Amino acid sequence: MSVWPQIAGSAEVLLEEARVSTGIAIVDEEAAEPLTVLIDSYNRSGKFTPDGAVVKRAYVLRILKNRLRMLRDFAAHPEIHEIALRPPVIINALARTGSTKLQKTLAATGDFNWLPYWMVLNSASETGVPHEDTSNRIADVEDYADWFETVAPEVKFGHPMLPLEPEEEAYIMNQSLLAASLAGFAHAPDYLAWLEGQDAGHQFRYVRDTLKYLIWQGLADVDKPFLLKCVKTVGMEEHLRAAFPSAHIVANHRNPVSFVPSASKLGMLFRGAFSDQVLDMSNRPARMAAAMNASLDYRAAHPDEEWLEVDYQRIRTDARAVIEDIYAFAELQPQPSTFTNVEQWEAANPQNKHGSWEYAAEDFGFTDDDTRKAFARYIQWVEDEGICSWR
Repeated sequence: MSVWPQIAGSAEVLLEEARVSTGIAIVDEEAAEPLTVLIDSYNRSGKFTPDGAVVKRAYVLRILKNRLRMLRDFAAHPEIHEIALRPPVIINALARTGSTKLQKTLAATGDFNWLPYWMVLNSASETGVPHEDTSNRIADVEDYADWFETVAPEVKFGHPMLPLEPEEEAYIMNQSLLAASLAGFAHAPDYLAWLEGQDAGHQFRYVRDTLKYLIWQGLADVDKPFLLKCVKTVGMEEHLRAAFPSAHIVANHRNPVSFVPSASKLGMLFRGAFSDQVLDMSNRPARMAAAMNASLDYRAAHPDEEWLEVDYQRIRTDARAVIEDIYAFAELQPQPSTFTNVEQWEAANPQNKHGSWEYAAEDFGFTDDDTRKAFARYIQWVEDEGICSWR
């Protein structure tokens, strides 16, 4: 029996608690197995702090309540499935490659449906009636964000999680209960091993259906494309394309020697909110490179697919030109306010607005040379494609 604090209650207990809390009697049959594996894995390996165990339990319960509400509304309104989505713009990039800066700058244009943090955590309607008051859903995420800021204040230096600002759809993927990102904030190796034998495409279809559901709720405009960004989708493009066959994919590129230790720092801080556990991160370059190599394999197998390649330095220094390229690539027409909005956002959000941090590869048990070796294929590909050079 583990000696550290546990997530209280079995999967059955949590599922029943979600039903009682929402007043929805639906039995979420698809949740039972993944939830059981996830909770068991968290409790065996997560090594939670007392507070971390309580908050992680609440996080899982939030997922279950959102699932029930979505099941209720799709059952009552099957026409939601028929809502047509415009081809989304998807930023498909590894962590710390400028994807958040690009996402927030594009969101500021006003030309996209984008997903604020509160919405990806509480995507489902409480009442089942469109255009409901969302203040309770927002307040719940504000409380969670405040807790996170208290226990992991350095996170904001790399990735501030603000309830009303754009965030990744990974949190919606988590609601599928079949997503590796569920192990991103708490160690769950047994869950990840089990996940390898499951349907990897389910999480992407869950996101697709949720986007339609958000339109039905009145929280998104059917005439605007969605703007998506998730650092967990690199290497999973087969499933991404299956769910969003007409998507316009934008790929960011930054020197791995810079982004791998930065991503390692952020990952350490994310987990540190829930646990004092010190994990071996020496294999981080190999793991991130494996995802990138899988992405390169997909691209080699689909040479006719068009992607837009974006150099990280251009995102930092010439965001307007990057956005012009994206609009042309996605066949979108800028509005009179598009670039004024971008300029205003950039003026209000300088780099390191929330503070800065320091890190080095050696802090995490690897070296810059380890990263170069792991990413050798990708570095060569970027140079061969004429995107940029890091040699």
